Amino acid sequence: MIFTNESVSPETLDPLCERRVLPHTERLMAVEVRFRKGGVGAPHAHSDHDQVTYVLEGSFEVTVGGETRTISKGGGFTVERDVTHGVKALEDGALLDCFTPIREDFLKK
Repeated sequence: MIFTNESVSPETLDPLCERRVLPHTERLMAVEVRFRKGGVGAPHAHSDHDQVTYVLEGSFEVTVGGETRTISKGGGFTVERDVTHGVKALEDGALLDCFTPIREDFLKK
């Protein structure tokens, strides 16, 4: 499937964060998450999903499994199931989160 950014509407999660669930397959999902400076992806873990996150722009304080580091454009992180992780935007920025299997909870509105 080929798509354009204009064909995918963003969902506002809070005043500092919005996500755009991109078209996906039955097993793989990519989600663009945009943060304003100070926005937080609260620490959490998924029991059913592996995740790879790539920083598209900006810089973030990232905690994965108790390790905290600052990463910026071109960096990223991986998260296996049941590992606690979270982010804080140090400036305006965007992440590309990839999940397998897909996040069915993101599709329910």
